[in-house]
Amino acid sequence: MSGGPEGGAAGGVRAAVDIGGTFTDAVAAWPDGRTETAKTLSIAGRQDLGVMEAVRRMEVSLPEVQDFIHGTTAALNALLERGGARLAMVVTRGFRDVYEIGRASRPEMYNIHYRRPARLLKRRDVFEVDERIMADGAVRAPLDDGEVRRLAEKLAAGRYEAAAVCFLHSFRWPEHERRAAEALREALPGVSVAASHEVTAEWREYERWSTALVSAYVTPKIEGYLAGLENRLREGGLAPPLHVMQSNGGVMTARTGLRRAVQTLFSGPVGGTVACREIGRQIEAGRLICIDMGGTSFDVSLVIDGAADIESEIEIEGHPILTPSVAVHSLGAGGGSIIWAEAGGLRVGPVSAGAMPGPACYGRGGVSATVTDANAFLGRIPERARFAGSLELDLEAAEAALEKVGAELGLDARTLAEGAVEVVNAVMADGIREITVDRGIDPRGFDLLAFGGAGPLHAAALADELGTARVIVPHSPGVLSAWGMLWADVRHDLAKSLYGRLDGLDRAAAAAAFDELRAEGRRLLSEDGVAAADMEFRPSLDLRYFGQEYTLTIPVRGFLSGGGEERAAEDFHAAYLTRYGHSNPGEAVEVVSVRTAAVGLRRPAELPFLPEGPPPAPIETAPAWFGDRPLPTGVYERGALGRGAALSGPAVVLEAGCTTLIPPGWRAEASERGHLIMERTE
Repeated sequence: MSGGPEGGAAGGVRAAVDIGGTFTDAVAAWPDGRTETAKTLSIAGRQDLGVMEAVRRMEVSLPEVQDFIHGTTAALNALLERGGARLAMVVTRGFRDVYEIGRASRPEMYNIHYRRPARLLKRRDVFEVDERIMADGAVRAPLDDGEVRRLAEKLAAGRYEAAAVCFLHSFRWPEHERRAAEALREALPGVSVAASHEVTAEWREYERWSTALVSAYVTPKIEGYLAGLENRLREGGLAPPLHVMQSNGGVMTARTGLRRAVQTLFSGPVGGTVACREIGRQIEAGRLICIDMGGTSFDVSLVIDGAADIESEIEIEGHPILTPSVAVHSLGAGGGSIIWAEAGGLRVGPVSAGAMPGPACYGRGGVSATVTDANAFLGRIPERARFAGSLELDLEAAEAALEKVGAELGLDARTLAEGAVEVVNAVMADGIREITVDRGIDPRGFDLLAFGGAGPLHAAALADELGTARVIVPHSPGVLSAWGMLWADVRHDLAKSLYGRLDGLDRAAAAAAFDELRAEGRRLLSEDGVAAADMEFRPSLDLRYFGQEYTLTIPVRGFLSGGGEERAAEDFHAAYLTRYGHSNPGEAVEVVSVRTAAVGLRRPAELPFLPEGPPPAPIETAPAWFGDRPLPTGVYERGALGRGAALSGPAVVLEAGCTTLIPPGWRAEASERGHLIMERTE
């Protein structure tokens, strides 16, 4: 598919590949404005082969590529599937059980069946050493280097693959932790060693240690994967370093990613949020609910006032992780989600048919009915559609799979298909409410931007459920996450704990902290090959009301100049009101940490303006079911829509990797840059 952004990196091709649970998406942009996209089936256990196949399909010559960006779920999968490293933990003597005890909280207090997520290691894998630095920096017990060397021998005998060094107060006084980590790296060359202060230099021991453990746990997995992929790309002729998408919406070199593996956990999903932010800028829509429905999962994120919603702390599988991440809420609700019956009720997901064998309609031996089978049987995916570029629909197999489940519930195939679509829509709507209504955010004040292979199929129904006024289906929605990677800057988020009331903060200490973070950010950007002229540093503060536990990150400008504290407090009150629906301007505000985002600015990939054109004729008209009756539904090619071309529902728009459904009562019009803007007519 051609027709994309003008210009990539000067003199070379820019390419991005995003791996999902079912499909691998790719985009390439040439300096002359030509673009190609590709969508291939992901290969379980051999994701690197999917990447190379996507590059081959785009006919990209790797020696011509000047910038290659990759989004991968390797680290996240290793954590979710408990497929990470055999892990050891080294702690200050007397604090062996900090990780096991955690916060002693019970997230589901009234659920008698609640089971705490399994820990990443057993108590026998936690080792203590004699050392202790107090909160004020006084050394109560010096570190014994000989004890660390003896511990290294024990770890070697235990055949550990990774170790996390987590000492008390090391976020502020890291000397002991640094020495211990260096000694272990020297003595154990085959073991990945993570020091907690290197992963995140922030307060709260349990959260910092949990973050270090997760990073150490997934590092060997992603190291093996990225090293193998980079070797394949090198053999193909790629000269520049491989870049990896981060959870914070920026990119970094794969080499840096190996030192900060925890920052790649949401490497894939956040690319879509970055793209949504850019599309919002193009169409002047600053408040977006971004929904990505692929084959395996449904991911929701927000763009608020033109910026991606980023949280300074996230939690995965019961593990708090202190790393800035785009707030993404994920559900097991994709096109491949399996339809099944339980206790006389209809269920959809979270288990997916994946890419192999995939939904029954793929014709690859799958026998389980899925959401994709339901949409195909209802005519909402036309029979002429092709998955991954070449897979033809097998409607007979889809009907047989639906009938099998329907027989258990006393339903015919059509009724079952309609019910399954309604169930998955309800699940997705509830997921959107969790990231909006549950946080005091009214979704009716947002536009719904739908992408992924299946997102635009369900977008109008979700908008009806939530009361949103508009639906936006972007240019190339099936590979939008890969597009977002081409729009992402190089980014490193750095933090340093600094306590005190905002109105009485030690200005000298704050200035020194910002200077230190800026220097570290400059060093990291230089390692990533960013020129000094392209570096930008964005300071912020973690603020909270006095007596609260958790914070909001507030960008600040000119904070150390006159009136900076008052402006920061006003911005905090406003942000608190937006996030939670209330605020307390009369309450004292407390500073917990200072932050700096070190950004390496990259040239954005601009989409060209579409030429004007008359409304296209449908390539066919076929029946599709809406409610209790089939309606004649026009099928259109996305590439035939010129600027201003309008379609009234019912209609289906086909393109490589995605199908857009315009139901009865909706109208869609192509924007000047090729985005479809859908609005209700009834």
